[in-house]
Amino acid sequence: MGTVTRALATVDIQRDLNYQFAWNRYLMKMMGIWPEERKWNRPSSYVVLLPFLTILCFAWVPQTINLPLIAHDLNLVVENLSMCNITVTIAFSKAIIFWMKGESLKNLLKCMANDWATVETKTGRRRMMNIAGISRKITITCISLCYSANVAYGLLRLVFIKSSENRLFFHGYFPYDVTISPNFERTVFGQAIAMICATTIYSTVDTFITMLILHACGQLSNLKEDLMKIHSYDKNNLHMKLKEIVQKHDYVNRFSETVENCFNVMLLIQMLGSIIQLCFQTFQGIMSLEEELEQYMIFQLVFLSLYTVSVMVQLLLYCYIGERLASESTDIADTAYNCEWYSLPPKDARLLLIIMCRSVSSPLKLTAGKFCWFTILLYSQVLRTSAAYISVLYAVRG
Repeated sequence: MGTVTRALATVDIQRDLNYQFAWNRYLMKMMGIWPEERKWNRPSSYVVLLPFLTILCFAWVPQTINLPLIAHDLNLVVENLSMCNITVTIAFSKAIIFWMKGESLKNLLKCMANDWATVETKTGRRRMMNIAGISRKITITCISLCYSANVAYGLLRLVFIKSSENRLFFHGYFPYDVTISPNFERTVFGQAIAMICATTIYSTVDTFITMLILHACGQLSNLKEDLMKIHSYDKNNLHMKLKEIVQKHDYVNRFSETVENCFNVMLLIQMLGSIIQLCFQTFQGIMSLEEELEQYMIFQLVFLSLYTVSVMVQLLLYCYIGERLASESTDIADTAYNCEWYSLPPKDARLLLIIMCRSVSSPLKLTAGKFCWFTILLYSQVLRTSAAYISVLYAVRG
């Protein structure tokens, strides 16, 4: 009977985990970056080379080489950087860092599975299910938004193909004649695959990190619930429960700090890239209003709006989870103070000071290269900075 119960519990845990990150796992395995231990003799460790080389050969290298050749034309430079180059550079950094951190991230996934297996209360499990539901909705929404921007750009290029000298998806330098068949078809197909790969990596890494941080926030919420009930334990179980709470708090801190240490450099690249992307995309939108091809203007504005919104949403995700993580972390000290500690023996009540001091002195945070915290305030500062750069670009063009 006990074996059957354990088997059913395992099935439930796997079902909950699949519900939480099935989308990320499916897409990341296609890209070869799903967290696992990397070994030279493991074929799955080399799957990442296919999307990596596709993006490198058909998007990043041709556009980077082409950049000095178009330096005299501000509009072409802006298009080069905003449409593909910066996005691909960010996707590259994400793929490399995520692939290199595979073993550490796999350990985090094991910690998540352990949290699902050891949750003790129905309220705690319900809270974790709510967090999983939020993570799943965020994943589906962000991935769909990024793919929608891709589709919109593809349709935009098809609309412009007759009125534009460039028949490819992106301007770029290729060491062969792309105007003849089958070179043209192969190049367009390669660029399309590169767009899909870059979009997949760009969006799934962001939603995966969001899932990890939201899970940590859920564990902190469960910890606060345990603190509020600390007075209800008898003397025999009180020390054991206090020990579990302190250990759980330290465990969640280490979980969050692992995420921060793995990705703070990548997040710095993303934040700086997002500022430039928002600046250039908005500048392109302003320029499209002045174009003579008014019949195509609506298509370009739709794409630019989708693209800009997707960049803003991805950045907003980090600012939201960073704000929530810091808030949940510092709330631990408030919860410890607001619980009925005065009902505890003085010797036991003093143990809560360890948790309170840890929460106040070193709150959990998500940073961009250790330079700044991701908060809603940072998000507003990024938008203001991008707006300032837009005015500079407009003045230079004028």
